[in-house]
Amino acid sequence: MEYDGVAIRTGSSPAQVRFVVIVQYTRKTKDGRYDAGRGQKIGVINAFCRNQPNSKCPPME
Repeated sequence: MEYDGVAIRTGSSPAQVRFVVIVQYTRKTKDGRYDAGRGQKIGVINAFCRNQPNSKCPPME
């Protein structure tokens, strides 16, 4: 699953960043590389910013 979101900085220098969080709610990752263990689940796999150079999120000070 993928979730889209927006982080907004208010104040004297407002900014907006769109981000994506990739989630896989299962015991093992799709590639089989990670296993959370019997009875356990893996949650967030990755998160990144969409509208930034190299998909790197800027600091939101």
